Amino acid sequence: MTHAIRAEWTKLRTLPSNVWSMAAIAGLLVAGAAAVIMITDVPGCDGDRDGCPTHDTTVLLLSGTHFAQIAAVALAAALICGEFHPRLIRTTLAMNPRRATVFTAKAVVVGATVLAAGALGVAAALLAGPPLLSGRGLTAGLGYPRPDLAAGALHRAAAGTVVYLILVALLTLGVSAAIRHAGASIGAMFTLLYGPYLVTLLVPMPAATLHRVQNLSPMTAGLAVQATVAGSGPAPLDPWTGIAVLATYAAAALLLGGLLFKTRDA
Repeated sequence: MTHAIRAEWTKLRTLPSNVWSMAAIAGLLVAGAAAVIMITDVPGCDGDRDGCPTHDTTVLLLSGTHFAQIAAVALAAALICGEFHPRLIRTTLAMNPRRATVFTAKAVVVGATVLAAGALGVAAALLAGPPLLSGRGLTAGLGYPRPDLAAGALHRAAAGTVVYLILVALLTLGVSAAIRHAGASIGAMFTLLYGPYLVTLLVPMPAATLHRVQNLSPMTAGLAVQATVAGSGPAPLDPWTGIAVLATYAAAALLLGGLLFKTRDA
């Protein structure tokens, strides 16, 4: 297994596009949050407590996740699909015919890489965000309290964001192993992540149906882990329950992708 992991890591780090995707995961967490903060309208309630509802500042600081997950999807899809076109996977399997080991090594490398890049990006976003909020004029008096970096809820949201990105990458790995084409795999992932969310925005539906769609969607359910203010999450789920929904998608995709990787002709 150690040899397989080392081989997969070498493949990942020696391809410039993968290195850029790794950097993009961290960079987009910061740049995405900065962009969202800069386009957030400053409330016109003049500090009136009754007119300024409290916003979840932590969610705002971690809003770059929506952009960073695109890089995580691209990285995971490239690592496995790049070997099928051209048929470089035959060389990989000639050197290590244990297909389950090869697939597991790819999952370990993808997960560890996203963990490192995601942790760096989340930490940078949380440190850079408060000054950006102040510069934009989004203050506690206007419903945007300065986040407490020592608060347990913030630590949970930060750790949960990293876990979310890892699970998205692993979900992509499983989907990509089944589809075997980078473009089609990325398209399928975007549909899976953003499709239900767009449906809830565009299609009128009863509240019960809306909540059911949100609870079953991998993106909206998973991002519930970022909420630190009750009722501010994208789905009416407990934070770790939402992560469990996404983890179920990832586990199912890895199981299917690993089975197909092991049984289909290379």
